[in-house]
Amino acid sequence: MEKSNRCLISVAMITKNEEHNLDRALGSIKPYVDEIIVVDTGSTDKSVEIARKYTDKIYFYEWHDDFSAARNYSLQFPTCEWVLIYDADEEVREDFAGIREFLEKLPDDVNTVYLPTLNYLDWDLKKTEIASTARVFRNGTVKYENIIHNQAIYKGKIVEAPFTIYHYGYIWTRKLRKSKYERTRNLIVKLLNETKDLPSQERVYYLCQLYKAELIGSRKYVLYDIVQEILSIITSDKKMPSIGLEVLFMHSLDLNNKGFREEARNLLHFLLKVEPSNPDPYYALLAVEEAEENYSKVIEYGEEFLKKIDYVEKNPEKFAWTIISIKYVPSAHALLSIAYLRYKNVRKFKEHFSKAFDKSRLLPHEVQKFVTALLKEIAKTDDSTFSKVLNELAEILRISAEYELKISVFEILEKITNLHVEFDFSLFSPFLNTRFGTLVLEKLKSGKDGLISYVLGENEEEILDKIKEYGIEGLIFFHENMSDDDPVKLKILNKLRKFEDETISGISNALIGDINLRKANYSLALDYYKRASQVFPELSRFIKSVLDDLKTKLDPTIEGVFKELKEFYIKNKEFMVGNLRNFPKAELERLYLISDSDFAKYVSAVNIAVSNKEMAKRLFESITNKEDFQFLEYKYAKLFEESDKDEDLGKALDYHRKAVEKNVNLGDILIGTYRFDGFYPHEEFGNSQDKIVWVGNISEKHSGLGVISPIRVWRKGEKFYYASPFHTDEAIKIYKERLKTHKLPRLTVNKKYILEALSYLNASDIKLIEKDDEHLKIVKACTLELGIEYSEVSKNILSYELINTAKEFNSALKNVQSGVLFYFVPDFENREDMVWYYPLFRIIRTRKQVETELRNLGYTHIEHFVFDENTRAVLFKRK
Repeated sequence: MEKSNRCLISVAMITKNEEHNLDRALGSIKPYVDEIIVVDTGSTDKSVEIARKYTDKIYFYEWHDDFSAARNYSLQFPTCEWVLIYDADEEVREDFAGIREFLEKLPDDVNTVYLPTLNYLDWDLKKTEIASTARVFRNGTVKYENIIHNQAIYKGKIVEAPFTIYHYGYIWTRKLRKSKYERTRNLIVKLLNETKDLPSQERVYYLCQLYKAELIGSRKYVLYDIVQEILSIITSDKKMPSIGLEVLFMHSLDLNNKGFREEARNLLHFLLKVEPSNPDPYYALLAVEEAEENYSKVIEYGEEFLKKIDYVEKNPEKFAWTIISIKYVPSAHALLSIAYLRYKNVRKFKEHFSKAFDKSRLLPHEVQKFVTALLKEIAKTDDSTFSKVLNELAEILRISAEYELKISVFEILEKITNLHVEFDFSLFSPFLNTRFGTLVLEKLKSGKDGLISYVLGENEEEILDKIKEYGIEGLIFFHENMSDDDPVKLKILNKLRKFEDETISGISNALIGDINLRKANYSLALDYYKRASQVFPELSRFIKSVLDDLKTKLDPTIEGVFKELKEFYIKNKEFMVGNLRNFPKAELERLYLISDSDFAKYVSAVNIAVSNKEMAKRLFESITNKEDFQFLEYKYAKLFEESDKDEDLGKALDYHRKAVEKNVNLGDILIGTYRFDGFYPHEEFGNSQDKIVWVGNISEKHSGLGVISPIRVWRKGEKFYYASPFHTDEAIKIYKERLKTHKLPRLTVNKKYILEALSYLNASDIKLIEKDDEHLKIVKACTLELGIEYSEVSKNILSYELINTAKEFNSALKNVQSGVLFYFVPDFENREDMVWYYPLFRIIRTRKQVETELRNLGYTHIEHFVFDENTRAVLFKRK
C-alpha cells in the first residue's frame, strides 16, 4: 500500500559488523516505514556504507557490553509516532505492508504491539521456531533494561498483530557461533554474579537465557544445574516467566532421551497447567510415550499437538514465548503414521504418512530417521495390512533414493517375496548396489538363480579359481547347482579334468560321464567313466556299479556316480558352510533371495537362526531334500531349545535324536572321538509326562566318552530335577575312569571352599565318600591344615558328588553323624550353563529339596553355603 505523508513508523536499529545482513534487512523494511535510525556500535566492515544507501540518520555509540544502553541511545532519535525495534539479521516480506493501516486504526490508549518472529535455525531454512514479542511502541513510551537479552519496559495497553518478522540470527558459522556464545554467556554470567538484588523472576529469566546460550556452547554439562535452580525459584515463587516454558520443554526432551520418562511426564503436565495452549508439551509427551511404545497415548498426544500447532500457525501473534516444537511437525506425523499402522488403521496411517515427509521442513538426517522407523514398522505388519500400504512403501523408496539414504531393504524384500505381490522392483535398485544386491534384483525381476555367481563367481576364470580353492566340495557344489543345459558347465568341467590334482581331474571326468549318461550319450559316458578310473583309480568302486547297470540296460535314468561320490566325500560334514565363513553374514542370512535351491535355504536358515528363529524354521521346513544336509536336524533342534513350551522342547528332543542317528559324528561334537552308537546303559526312571526344563546335545560342551548319552533332557520331578536318559551307576563308574585320560572341563570344588566348610563343621575327623584321587588329595591337604584326622571309619563325611548323582541319601548317610555335601546348580535362566551339560550329573536339587531330604533323615542342624555362581554346600548334624 502507498505510504501517507504522516510520519507513522520509525525503525530503530543498533548494529555492528553486519555487512552480510544489512542489505536484506533494510531493503525489505524500507517500503513500509517512514524513517530509519541506525546506531552503529563500532563496525569495522562495510556496515555503515551499506546503511547510508537507505538512510542518512546514522549515529555512533561506543560499545560498553550493554545492549540496553545501546538500545536506549537509539530511541532518542526517532521522530515518528511509532517505533519499530528491528535488527540487522532480520527481514520482512510483503505481508508486512498491512502494518501501517493496522497502526493508524489503533485507539490512543494502545502503546505496545506484539509481532511474531519466525526464527530460522538452519541454512536450508527448514527448521523454525516462532514467538511473539513486543516490537512496536508509541514513541517515548519504552525503555530497555539489562545488559544482555535486554527487556523492554513499557506501559499502557497491549495488542497483537499478525505481521511476521523473519530472523536469520540463529544460523551461524562455527566461528560466529563461538564468538556469539562467548559474548552472550559472559554477559549473562556477569549480570547474574554482579546484580545481587536481582528480583527472583528476573533471575529466572536470565538463567533461562543462560541455559539457551549453553545449549550452543561446549559446556552442556552445566545445563542440569541451571535447570535445577530455575525449578527451585519457580517452585518457591509459584510463578514462571514465559521463557521458562521453552527451557523446561527442552529439559523434558533431555530427560526423555536419558530414560527419565516419569520425571519428564510430570514436568510436561506441570507445563500444561501453566499454559494449556502451548503445543510444545504435547510433542514431548508424544516422544515419551513413543519411547515406551504406548501407541494409544502417542495417538492421543500427537493429534492434540497438531491441533495446537495449527492454531499457532494461524495466530502466531498470540504467543509471547518461543514455540519450539513447530520444527517437529513432520516428526509428529511420522510417529503418528507408525502408531496408526500398529493398530492397522490404514486410512489414518496414509493421512499422516502423506504429511510426514514435508521437504520444506525436513533435513536429510531426519528423513533417514523416519524412513528407517517406517520401514521397520511396515516390515512387521501382517500380510493383509502390508498389501494395503505398498504405494506408501514405494514412496518411501523414492524419497530414500532422492535423499541418497543408506537403508536396508531386505526385510521388505523378504515380505514381498513371501507374499508374491506385484511391485516395481526397480525401486530397490539404489539400495542394492552390491554384487549380492544385483543378484537379488535379477532373481526378483527375471527369476535367474544367482547361487553359482555369488559363491563361485561370474565368469569361467573366477569359477575355476574358486573350485581350485574349495577343492572337492567346490566341485561337487558347482556340479549340483549348475544346470546340465548351461554350456558353461561342460566347458568348466573339461578344464577341470586337465588339472594336475588327480582327485579333481578324475571326479571331473566322472561328472562329465554322468551328464552324458543323462543325455543318453552312452558311448561318451563310458569313455569319460573309463578316463576317470585311469586318472583316479579310487573312483573305480563308484563307477563299477554304474557300468554293471549299463550292461543290463542302456537307460538314461540309471543313476550316475555323483550321489555316491557326494556321500563318500561329504558324509557327516556341513557341506560348503565352512567355505562361506568369510562372506558377509547379512548376505548369507538372505541367500534364499537369490536362489530357490535347498542349499541357499539351508545357509540362510543357519545364519538367521539367532535373530529370527521363525524365519529359520520356515526355511528349514521348505527344504525338499533334507537327507542331503547332514546337520539339518541338529540345526533345526537348536531352534526349539530355548522355548518354554513343552511342545517345542519335545520337538528339540526329537530332532536331536534324529540328528545323531543321521550323523553319528554329532554324538561327540567337542572331541570327535566317540561316534553315536545308541548304546548308553540307563535305567527306567522318572515319568515321561514330567515337564521338560532343558534339552540339548551335551557333547557341544563336554563328552559322554561313549558311555553317557549325548542327547539329554532335564525334567522336573516331584523331588528334584533329573536327567533322561538316567545313566546307570556302572556308566558313571566307567565314565570317571575314562575321564582320567581326557583333558575336559571339570566341575570341581575349590580347596578354599572345602577349608571354609570343614571349619564350620568343626569335626575331629572326616572321610570323603568318593574315591576320586584328585579330590582325595585336596581333602587330605585340608585336613592337615585344619588339624583334622582323615579316617575311612569316620562318621563325619564330605561329598562333592552325592547330591548331583544319588536318587536318595539313605544308604550313603547311614550311621553318619555329620557332614558337608557339596553340590552344583545351574543358572536356571541360562541354558548354556555347564551344569546342564556335565555328563556325570543326573540329578539337580534345589536348596529346599536338599534340606527336606536331610530333615527326613533326622538331621536337625542344617546350614547352607553359597560359594560362587554354581557351587553350593550344605552342612548337617544330628543332635
